[in-house]
Amino acid sequence: MRLKVTKSKNSASLYVIKSVYNSKTQSNSSVIVEKLGTEAELREKLNGQDPYAWAKNYIAELNEKEKEETSKVMVRYSPTKLIAKEKQRSFNGGYLFLQKIYY
Repeated sequence: MRLKVTKSKNSASLYVIKSVYNSKTQSNSSVIVEKLGTEAELREKLNGQDPYAWAKNYIAELNEKEKEETSKVMVRYSPTKLIAKEKQRSFNGGYLFLQKIYY
């Protein structure tokens, strides 16, 4: 995620955007994750603190949270462990989904 500043004649708006790759069209695009507000609104809200520095710190926190959520999990399987014979281990849940729609 990164900071996007759009400046107009009267104000500057700050956005948090994220780059996304679309595999179907094989192109990159940007998605707005959150609108932080205008520069004047943020100065009032932050009591005179620099909104650009605050936004960069906020985005750094969001990036850290995203890294923690997307961390890889290793699941260990034992090839020597035996599976009990007449015990069902897999279930077909697709029918339950369709049943909820139709009935």
